[in-house]
Amino acid sequence: MLRLLFLALAALATLLGGCGSEINSQEPKAPVASRTLCLYSELDSKFTQDLVQSFNQMNKEKKLGLELRFIGELKEGEPLPDLVLAEQRTLYGLKKQGKLKQTQFDLATRLPSKLQDKEGYWYGVFYDPAVLLVNQYFARTIGQSAMKGWTDLENNEQLRIAMENLSDSNSTQNFLGALADAMGETTSLNYLWNINRFVGQYAKFPFTSIRMTAVGDADVAITRQSYVFKYLENKFPAYVVHPREGTPVNLFCVGVFAASSLDKEAMQFMEWLLASERAQAVAQAHNTGYMFIFPRGIDKAPVDEKKLWLNTSYLETSKQEALTNRWLERVRFSK
Repeated sequence: MLRLLFLALAALATLLGGCGSEINSQEPKAPVASRTLCLYSELDSKFTQDLVQSFNQMNKEKKLGLELRFIGELKEGEPLPDLVLAEQRTLYGLKKQGKLKQTQFDLATRLPSKLQDKEGYWYGVFYDPAVLLVNQYFARTIGQSAMKGWTDLENNEQLRIAMENLSDSNSTQNFLGALADAMGETTSLNYLWNINRFVGQYAKFPFTSIRMTAVGDADVAITRQSYVFKYLENKFPAYVVHPREGTPVNLFCVGVFAASSLDKEAMQFMEWLLASERAQAVAQAHNTGYMFIFPRGIDKAPVDEKKLWLNTSYLETSKQEALTNRWLERVRFSK
C-alpha cells in the first residue's frame, strides 16, 4: 500500500511539472519552480540549452518560481509549447497558420519597427549577417580599403569569389530574397550576374567557401558570420568585412503560441532575451557570431535597422521558388 501511495504521488508531480503548468497554493512561494514554461527552438540545441539554463539560474537567484524547459521538435498531436525561438520565416509561417498570439510588453517599444511584427506576433532578438571573408594576402595586394562593400566585388577583374549555391538552403534563399528586397529584384539579379564570372564554383556546404578563402584558392567568400566566427583568431589567414551598404541577415525572433496560458511568464523570457547581458554572454561563449539588436544593452541605441536587409517579400514558398528559379536561369546557368 505504501509503495502504491509513492507511485501515485510521483505521477501527480509529473503531471503538475509539465509545460505551461502553474501550481496554485495558499502557502508562501518556495524557491522552487511553481510555473513551467516550454520553449520550442530551431537553434543549435546546446546553445538553446545554455540559454535556458542561464534564464533558470536568474529565476532561482530572484526566487521567481519559474522554470523554462526546451524542446527541439514539434510533434503532431501533442500540445504546443508556450514559446518559439526561430528564424523569421518560421514565425511568419506560424502566424499564417494562426498558431501565434499577439503580445505586448514594454521593451517592444524600444525595438526598431522593421525588426518586429507590426501586429505583435513576433519580436526580433538577434541576427546572423551575411559578410565578406577576405583573404589576408589578397587584402595586402589590393589594399584593405579596396574591399569594403558589395559594389567592390564588381570592380576587380582578377577577383576570385567563393560562395554557396543560393538554391540549397533556407539561409541561402533568405540571402537571395533579402538582396532582392534591398536592391530590387531586377537590380539584384543583374548584380549577381555581374559577379557570377568571378565565382569558380558554387559550393554545396558553407565551410567549403571558408576553406577556399583561408588557403588562398579564393580571394573573397560571401558567407554568414555564424559560419566563420569560430575561426577568427589572430593566426586565421582571412578577416571579416561587414559591407558598408548594409547586408542580408537571418533575423531570429521570439513569439508566443496561441494556446499558452502563461503570457506574463512568457513576457519575462522575451524581455530577458532582449535586455540581459547573460543572453549575450551565452551567445559569445558558443561563438555563434549572432549580433544582438541591443548590442550595448537595452539603455543604449539599438542597431541601425537600415543596415539590416530582411527577406520580407519572398517568405512564401511559391514566391521564394520563383525567385530562386530566376536566379538559376539568369545567373548561375546563363550563357
